[in-house]
Amino acid sequence: RERHCLPRTQRERVRRSRYNVQYYRICSSLIIHHPKTIRILIRIIMLDKFQRFENWLRENGAFFDLLELREYDTPTTDDDDDSVVLVHEEKKESEVTESEMRGVHSRADVPPDTICMMIPRKCLITIEMGQATPLGKMVLESDLDLDAPKHIYLMIYILWDRKVNGPNSFFHPYYEILPSTLKNMPIFWSSDELAGLDGSYLLEQIADRNEAIADDYYAICNVAPNLGDLCTLEEFKWARMCVCSRNFGLQIDGHRTSALVPHADMLNHYRPRETKWTFEEDRQAFTITTLQGIPSGAQVYDSYGQKCNHRFLLNYGFAVEDNREIDGFCPNEVPIDLSVDPNDPLYGKKVEFWTRGENDTHNNVLTAALAAALSDNATTADIFSSEIATAPIVKRVRVCVSNNENSRLLFSLLRALACNEEELDAVTSVGGAGDVAVGRALFGLTTSAATDHHHSRIGGVGGGILPAFYRSCRDIRHPIGLRNERVAMMLLLEIITRSLAAYPTTLQEDVKDLSDKAAFPRFSNKRHAKIQVRGEKKVLHHFAQWARAAMDVMDVIERELNGDSIPSFDATIASFLTTSNDDDNGMHHTILRYCEDVLGSLRREE
Repeated sequence: RERHCLPRTQRERVRRSRYNVQYYRICSSLIIHHPKTIRILIRIIMLDKFQRFENWLRENGAFFDLLELREYDTPTTDDDDDSVVLVHEEKKESEVTESEMRGVHSRADVPPDTICMMIPRKCLITIEMGQATPLGKMVLESDLDLDAPKHIYLMIYILWDRKVNGPNSFFHPYYEILPSTLKNMPIFWSSDELAGLDGSYLLEQIADRNEAIADDYYAICNVAPNLGDLCTLEEFKWARMCVCSRNFGLQIDGHRTSALVPHADMLNHYRPRETKWTFEEDRQAFTITTLQGIPSGAQVYDSYGQKCNHRFLLNYGFAVEDNREIDGFCPNEVPIDLSVDPNDPLYGKKVEFWTRGENDTHNNVLTAALAAALSDNATTADIFSSEIATAPIVKRVRVCVSNNENSRLLFSLLRALACNEEELDAVTSVGGAGDVAVGRALFGLTTSAATDHHHSRIGGVGGGILPAFYRSCRDIRHPIGLRNERVAMMLLLEIITRSLAAYPTTLQEDVKDLSDKAAFPRFSNKRHAKIQVRGEKKVLHHFAQWARAAMDVMDVIERELNGDSIPSFDATIASFLTTSNDDDNGMHHTILRYCEDVLGSLRREE
């Protein structure tokens, strides 16, 4: 009755107010008693954002009618399909927030060689746009030595544009659909999540990445203090990882550049690749073309390239369960650090050889050694042992399950470390010429006497070598001798054993843990960490098996040299063949090839 005594407009306001109170009471009740309701409400809001984003693209000439964006609360693929990676940005199921698991799907059957997406140039954010901002100009003129100079200018543009232009920015619909958090990226992991990487070299890379981003932030603040007004360090890190995981390397107007391409950056990773992308000058647009037919409703993938899981995890926030190519090759790798033992009696000589030709600093030392040797003032060993004692001598080699350039380099360095004095003299000098020969080699000269010296043998039965001059320790690509190769393999096994001992779990425990998808949920940071360390251990176990197999074969060769031919070399290789297969427990073909060919050649020489 009181309400009807009021004027009509006031009665309407009272009624709307009471309706609003009832509405919020209902919503509050639903949220309290039905926690999933808030996700539904957020999804409605997100649909509006995605709709605005797609409308913005279409209004500016983009084409993607054959595709649609989808957001996932949970993985939509079969649990047994481990080859699929659904996420750029990980969703935490325990959080009441918007989902950051997204993908692009086909609306209809898409034939091969079909342009399924075209994004016009005006919708791209390029390096040049960042350089043209006031902040970008200051950074460009300062000539700073930044960790990621190309990424910096893309970061500067989105940080500057979002702050200065806000909702009036041309790119505002794109900014709206960027993930608000990047908690799947290791640089944002909690200490508990990082603990899953204990023993892994990736922890060092994560710390280095955080330090490099902070260094860039403060370096830019020194020359452009207004960066601090645009963003905090945490926001700068967010921008860095957004750009790192989304940018495309393109050629536009004949120049190489990097760009953020809205919508195209929503495609997830899969190998082998199903699509290809480029910037087409005649269309003045970025295009994605199918390489094979894609059925209706299927997810449409990009390929981020053939990469080790540590790069996927560090830069994109995921690790691939079965990171193998169609030919069986796995690019997962692990670094092996090598250095000269300070307690080695030949430390001075080995450091001289170890550091030869590495960089300008070492080259300067070599030049000084040469001058001193030629003037008879001192020996190169004396000079090297004093001047290089404080120089960094650790060499890191990244190896994978393959007989590639890096694995050959690893064995070359191991042979140098395994040298005794006689072997070291043989591989670092020619015909006893010593320091003078070193100097001639540095200037690209040859020594004719070397040809005669190559025919002499050193070390007797079971330890013979064929002397040869090597420009550096990286060049010993063939065994020096049986003794040296055995010591090299023993050293490799010692390094591998030490590396495996740094992990709190074994490879067998990791495999068992990953079979428990309740304890290690799919697409969780916990699972990705476990996938990463499992991959590292597989590589380490491969080289441990390599070292053991090599020593077994060399045992046979030594017995043959002593007149005992049971079991024979051929029989041993044949036994390896029975265990050479593609499963994780079999002997990899690279080990078999090394034992049969490399050690077989050494056997014939012996």
